Amino acid sequence: MSNYTVIASDEEFAAVFKPTTSTVYALNFWAAWAPPCIQMNEVFEELASKNSAIHFIKIEAEKFPDISEEYEIAAVPSFVIVKEGNVVDRVEGANAPELSKIIAKYSKSTSTINGTATTTPSVAPPTMSPEEMNARLKELTSSSAVMAFIKGTPTAPRCQFSRQLLEILTAQNIRFSSFNILADDEVRQAMKAFSDWPTFPQVYVKGEFVGGLDVVKELVATGEFQALVPAEKDLKTRMDELINKAPLMIFIKGSPETPRCGFSKKLVALLADQEVTYDSFDILEDDDIRQGLKTHVDWPTFPMVFFKGELLGGLDIVSEMVENGEFQQVVAEAKSPEP
Repeated sequence: MSNYTVIASDEEFAAVFKPTTSTVYALNFWAAWAPPCIQMNEVFEELASKNSAIHFIKIEAEKFPDISEEYEIAAVPSFVIVKEGNVVDRVEGANAPELSKIIAKYSKSTSTINGTATTTPSVAPPTMSPEEMNARLKELTSSSAVMAFIKGTPTAPRCQFSRQLLEILTAQNIRFSSFNILADDEVRQAMKAFSDWPTFPQVYVKGEFVGGLDVVKELVATGEFQALVPAEKDLKTRMDELINKAPLMIFIKGSPETPRCGFSKKLVALLADQEVTYDSFDILEDDDIRQGLKTHVDWPTFPMVFFKGELLGGLDIVSEMVENGEFQQVVAEAKSPEP
């Protein structure tokens, strides 16, 4: 088929892919080790045989990392529709009906006069002003001495570049925190402008942008990255600093916005009802802190609530304190200011 290409080299991709033309391209990012790709490759080829107005290009994602990174491939199979240089649609996963529907839509639009019909993806309106987003990004990038913005999580990375970065940081025994940019598209897009860097992963050290995977690789190879990273504090110092980070400090599973256990969720709701200001730490992000705190304060479970560096207790004790009015007295100075 003249409209179907299996890419064998970067040069071949450059030769067949001309995004500035009116041609609509369907890109299939696949991997030999992923069983869902086998079926979807057959679907992709079948669609190519029936839609001659679209150029179908099959790309083995891990063989062509630069192309995969350019199109922000987080999982395989992934299908990207490109028209006049813009990504206008994408399908992630083995969703043959959705892919067929999208191909039919663009095949029809390409058949109109000179392909002038245009289709643009729906974009959710921003929920934050530019100033608010900038403040949030500054807070995120400075929230840990080493901060990695990745696709997925440390236990379940969603792209090979994020996986490689995590392996490097782990091999270097570098303690870091991470942010899953796939969980918040508004942050994902804003980070590109904030860092002036178009792709992920991105790494910050002490609030300063370092670079992406290739830059980190080079810095590690020369020993420069290790010199950038602050000296590691012992566990007791880290725990004490966290406990005293705010007058009212809670240690929960997840975050106040997305608690990841029923007890943490109940505690967050309870504190919201009391209208108190507090800070939090996600113990799922750091197993050393999670296990160390249990011994450090002689308390076996989470959540934990601290006030001025002293343990108040867990959910049950704080609930009792609220019922008898003791909690309100203890944390009176942590009350949110009146509007």
